Amino acid sequence: MLPWPRAHTLVSRIRLSGMTTTTTAQNTPTTPATAQALYISIVADASGSMNHLHETVIKGLNDFVAEQATTDNEAKVTIVQFPSLKGDDGIQTILPKTDVKTARKITGEDYVINGMTPLYDAIGAVIEKADRRIAKRAAKGKDAESQVVVIFTDGGENASSKFTREAIFDLIAERKAQGWVFVFLGANQDAFEEGGQVGFAAGNTMNFDASESGMTEALMCVSRSVRAYSDLSPDLRFRFNNSILSIEDDESNDL
Repeated sequence: MLPWPRAHTLVSRIRLSGMTTTTTAQNTPTTPATAQALYISIVADASGSMNHLHETVIKGLNDFVAEQATTDNEAKVTIVQFPSLKGDDGIQTILPKTDVKTARKITGEDYVINGMTPLYDAIGAVIEKADRRIAKRAAKGKDAESQVVVIFTDGGENASSKFTREAIFDLIAERKAQGWVFVFLGANQDAFEEGGQVGFAAGNTMNFDASESGMTEALMCVSRSVRAYSDLSPDLRFRFNNSILSIEDDESNDL
């Protein structure tokens, strides 16, 4: 084993068909000084069926951002909802790109429940937005960022008009090959089957119960995994880009 200057034990949580087991993995090095900044895109389902989770989602998203702010590493976040209250790209930005350490809290005026579930259009629009940011940064000679896209929904696709399942599958496959991380949280469906149809890796997929406790636990688990991921060096991040939910902080052992 290489003499890493700093290491901690990550906890492997293996989720299959809704079951969770916990095992201790080998020490994995963290090198914050050389880690790339993260760019986190959160895609929140705001369709009508999410109404009973309105306040839970708002608190969960704010807690997610607050936890990312506890790392020493640089991270920016944007939060979008679908469907959009305005425009036709399938999404509406409710928290524009911002540093996690200075991000404002979102409120009920930001996250507004409405409409159906244009899931494919939302995923496609977020990827296109991230692509434009990457191109602009490259043109200015800025360092690359690790891309993390987190999507949660309590229902299946039923309203997209721009992107098809096949188109989204191709987009995700291309970005995963570049090291992007895509996380899919699904309720009222088999998230592994639905996510797999558009290219989400099983190691980045989670079923959750469409309840206050289920939504809260799902967002908390992903938040801890993303925070632990941010502590990894770029090389190690690539190793975990299809299994980010298998890494968590030592502090999360009580889950």
